Amino acid sequence: MKLIIGASGAVGIPTIKNMIKSGHEFCVLSSNEESALKLRALGVVNVIVGDYREDGVLASVMRDVQSVCYIPARHIEDELEVGKSIVDAAKVVKLDHFLFCSAFQPQLQSLNHHWKKLLLEEYIIDSDLRATIVQPSMFMQNIRVEWPTIIECGEYRRPYSTESLMNVIDVDDLGEAMAKIMNEPLLQGATYQFSGDGPMSHSEMAKKISKKLGKKVKAIKIDIEDWKKWAIGRGWTEYGINNYQNMCQHYDEHGYKYANKLTLTAILGREPLNFSEFIEKFIEEIYLN
Repeated sequence: MKLIIGASGAVGIPTIKNMIKSGHEFCVLSSNEESALKLRALGVVNVIVGDYREDGVLASVMRDVQSVCYIPARHIEDELEVGKSIVDAAKVVKLDHFLFCSAFQPQLQSLNHHWKKLLLEEYIIDSDLRATIVQPSMFMQNIRVEWPTIIECGEYRRPYSTESLMNVIDVDDLGEAMAKIMNEPLLQGATYQFSGDGPMSHSEMAKKISKKLGKKVKAIKIDIEDWKKWAIGRGWTEYGINNYQNMCQHYDEHGYKYANKLTLTAILGREPLNFSEFIEKFIEEIYLN
């Protein structure tokens, strides 16, 4: 049995969709009933409801598990401690395989949420578990938040330089790759940096969006204070806001580069979607829904 922890988020959903498609048996750990209902609606048969922070929960769910995929929640302050507890539980049951979704360039010590992932990578290595680590670049799907403004105002707004270069990945491709890694032992036991396209600037992305929409879209840099007001209004924690602000400063100065698509192409057995292809798919999905 394979277990996915963190199945309800941006990476988890496409991963479980591909696991369902593969026909391999798996279960997921969900933190609450509301999330569990959504996962069951997607077709997940075996959903276990429990809080991994509570004593005994991890030991219980891993009892009959041979493989774990751990996808951390975004911007949680105790991310490293949670990750270590999951690794410790995996060591006790002597898992066959541990898959960890880390971050692109986790070596960036100025980005707290990246650095914690690097420290967990080290902890996984020292655990002697047979492990695979994936390091995906910026998600193409992040554009979903800005999409209403793109349509209404023709502006792709970012709180950092729109000329900074970024590597990007379609999370559907990431989910497909992670499912393949879970199911194919030949792909396991490595660290993979994943990117589907780039590096390119948000100004270049805006031009590609313009071409697909048939209307002018311009990338605009907004003040970080305006973004912070937006984030506070949506219930972001102070920790999450500080992380994102640091990330924007890094993007402003350095971008989020360099990578290539070679590794992702090899694992998928095909070319990953480029940004133009993703935008076309994204528009079609919005229209169909």
